Amino acid sequence: MRVFVLVAVFLGMAVGSEYYSVDEYVKKYPKQKGLMERFDSIVQGQAVAIDKVHKKVKIAMLYPGGQVSDYWRRSRESFEARMQELGIDYAIEAIFVDETDEMGLKRSLLKLLKNDSDYLVFTLNISGHKKLIAQLINNQKQKIILQNITTPLKQWEGTQPFMYVGFDHIEGTKLLARYFQKQQKKGANYLMLYHTQGYVSQMRGDSFIEMVQDAHTLKNAYFTGGSREKAKRFVAGYGELESLDYIYSCSTDVAVGVSEALRESGVSEAVLLNGWGGGSVELQMIEKGTLDVTVMRMNDDNGVAMAEAIKLDILGKETPLIYSGSFKIVDKTTPAQRIEQYKQRAFRYSR
Repeated sequence: MRVFVLVAVFLGMAVGSEYYSVDEYVKKYPKQKGLMERFDSIVQGQAVAIDKVHKKVKIAMLYPGGQVSDYWRRSRESFEARMQELGIDYAIEAIFVDETDEMGLKRSLLKLLKNDSDYLVFTLNISGHKKLIAQLINNQKQKIILQNITTPLKQWEGTQPFMYVGFDHIEGTKLLARYFQKQQKKGANYLMLYHTQGYVSQMRGDSFIEMVQDAHTLKNAYFTGGSREKAKRFVAGYGELESLDYIYSCSTDVAVGVSEALRESGVSEAVLLNGWGGGSVELQMIEKGTLDVTVMRMNDDNGVAMAEAIKLDILGKETPLIYSGSFKIVDKTTPAQRIEQYKQRAFRYSR
């Protein structure tokens, strides 16, 4: 297990050489700071209908399917609601796929590309995604919006996609790291439950390991493939649950599986557990006491940002390369009234 821990930390350090953090990118391209600030004020404000006659905008979306998290569904709902408020004439085709099925992804992508879309909304997680995206960027037929990633790839310098949009995984992880360091004593023991082997696990998991390595001890780690059942089986079969202070989960599906295993093992009160994203499922778990803490995305800002970026593009105005939304920490002690306020903001379109 010592070898695995070293590999995880190495992957975390490698992230820094492959991607620009938001701060690094702004430092290298100072103009982006002003663009990002002005754009955020647009996203936070009320919709202003477009005043330019334009051709129908064709949008293709290729989204991960089968997740417990409602992030992707809410993203599409908020995107379409804002597009309608903006008065943009558009047509959309969305396909939900297994993101680990590289051949299935390619088939679905080819199907979408036949429609000659103006914008393609995609994500980047496993390594195979990079090859597909690089080909699309080089073709320059569609403008690529990469969702759920806010860290530009250095290898695409000069040929970046149209926009990176989402909620910065490292910023969210910082909030969780501070929470666990505040709640737990120095030397606390924890498990790391990763999602799939790829970008999300690196950003949410490896960065957490680095952030708490001087305070807490990583006892074990496991790639669940984003599977609720695999997460549950791993924790249920872990022979030293009583020695743990908390379990760090990298996604909603993982947190649900771990929560079930902890309850069935009778240690749910002793071992803290986090969620990641703060969607409806996680908030319900916190209300029921089956989850201790989550970092909650102001979810719908993500869809609003994509719609507003398309509007600016139609108008011929410059858009920032990155849009990164904000988070709130929610735990068992957060008053119900405050959680309701967060929900009103986070789900302002996707009720």
